[in-house]
Amino acid sequence: MASAAGINSTKVAAIQVGSAAELAAQLEHSNRMANTELGIVVADSVDDDLMVEALRQYLESGVSQTILVLGKRGSTWSLQWIGYQGDRNSTIAKELAQRFGVAANKVKASATFRRRAPEHPLVVDTRVSRMLRLSVKSRQAVMLVGPPGTGKTQMVAEITEEIARDPRSYGMTTVHDPLFVTPDESWTTRELVGGDTVDDKGKICFSPGHVLEAIAQDRWLVLDEANRADLDRIFGGLLTWLSGQAVIVGRVSADPRSSPIVLDWNEKPYSEVVGRDRLRGKYVSPEPIIYKAGTDWRILGTYNAVDAQRVFRFGEALGRRFGHVPVGAPDDISFSVALRSRIAKTKWALSKKDADRIHEILGVIYSAHFNYLDPMGPAALLSIPDYVSAGLQETSDSEIPRLIAEAYLAGMGSWLALYDRDERMEDVAEVVGSDDVLGGEWEWLRGQLKTLR
Repeated sequence: MASAAGINSTKVAAIQVGSAAELAAQLEHSNRMANTELGIVVADSVDDDLMVEALRQYLESGVSQTILVLGKRGSTWSLQWIGYQGDRNSTIAKELAQRFGVAANKVKASATFRRRAPEHPLVVDTRVSRMLRLSVKSRQAVMLVGPPGTGKTQMVAEITEEIARDPRSYGMTTVHDPLFVTPDESWTTRELVGGDTVDDKGKICFSPGHVLEAIAQDRWLVLDEANRADLDRIFGGLLTWLSGQAVIVGRVSADPRSSPIVLDWNEKPYSEVVGRDRLRGKYVSPEPIIYKAGTDWRILGTYNAVDAQRVFRFGEALGRRFGHVPVGAPDDISFSVALRSRIAKTKWALSKKDADRIHEILGVIYSAHFNYLDPMGPAALLSIPDYVSAGLQETSDSEIPRLIAEAYLAGMGSWLALYDRDERMEDVAEVVGSDDVLGGEWEWLRGQLKTLR
C-alpha cells in the first residue's frame, strides 16, 4: 500500500477490528493511527455502514490522513472504502482510488469527533517530568516507582501521547502504541516472554508471551503494577537481553531440531520478526525465528513502592536493567492546585461557600497524611468532591463533613485500617478529628475501620 500511495512505509499503520464499536475505540486511543499519512483498517465480516460512519467521524476531527478499509466479502479480501481529510491527502487518496477502482471520499473537518484530553491533568514536579522524558529518550527500559494514587499510569499514557505528537523530539522516527498488561502472582516466564503450550491437536508448541507479541506488533510494552508478579523469577533470559545480548527463549516445538526462538535487538527504529511464518510451520527447520526490538522500542513499568512490602520487590540484577523514576506524593501546594481544579469540575455545581469548605477540609486531611503516615498519592482524596457534590443534591450544606467522612471511608478506609492500631494514627486523629475539620465524624469513621481490617 505504501508503494502504491508513493509514500514511505513508516508513514503507514494498520489495525484489525471485529466491529464498528471496536474500531471507534481504537481510533480514539491509537497513537500510531493518528500520526500516519495512511491508515489501513482490516475488517472481517463487519457492518460496513457503521464502520464507515466511525471513520467519517474520526476524519471530521481534523486528522489529516487517508484511511482505507480492507474487508472480506465471502472468501475474498478487497479494498472497500477510501476516505481522506485535508487537501494534501487528496493525491494519495486519488492515486489509490485509481489503482484499486474504489471511489475516494473527501471528509470535511468539524468538531464532531475529538480525542479526549485527560479529565484531570496531573500536578507533577517538573524535575520528575524531566527525568521521565530523558529516561525514555535514553533507555530501553524505564520503571516509574511510587506510592498508589500518584498518577504513574497516567504519566505513562501522557508521555506516549506526547511522543505520538512529535516523535522526533524524542529522537524517534515513528509512533508506537503502548500495550498495557497487568502482571499478577500467577505469572510465569510463559506469560511474560513465551513458552511451551499444547495446541488444538495435542502437540507441544511455542506460544509467544507479552514481550514477543509487543515486538511483533511494534508496540511498546507497559507492565502496570509490575510488582504484582515475581519478575525476578520470571524475567529469565530478558536480563541478558536487556543488557544488549541476543538470547534463545524457546523452540517452535518439542523436537530439538525445530527452530529456536531468538530475542534480539534491531539496528533499525522499528521492530520486526524474521521467519515468523515458521512459528506454526508444518516442517521442522533449524533456521531461527528472530524477534528484533527496534531502537525506538521501550518497555515501561509502574511499581507500587508501598505495596512492595506485601507483594514482590525487584532484585539488584533486574533493577539495574531499568531506569527508575521516582513519582512521589505532591506537596501541600501542588495538592491544593489539583484539588481546586477537581472541585471546579464536579458533575453537580458547588456554591463558592461549599467549594471553599471542601477545599479547606481535604487540604487538612492531605496534610495530616503527608506529615504522619506512609506516602500515599492524592487520587483517592481528589475523587471526594464528586461524592460530596452528588450528596449535596439530597441534603443541606451543613452535611459537608459527614459526606466527606463517608467518601473518605469509601476511598481510603482499607488503607487507613492498616494504621488503626498504629500510634501515628493518634497524630492524624488530633488534626482530622478537630471541630473545624471532621469533628465527631472522625470517631464514626474510626469505628468503621475494624470492618475493613
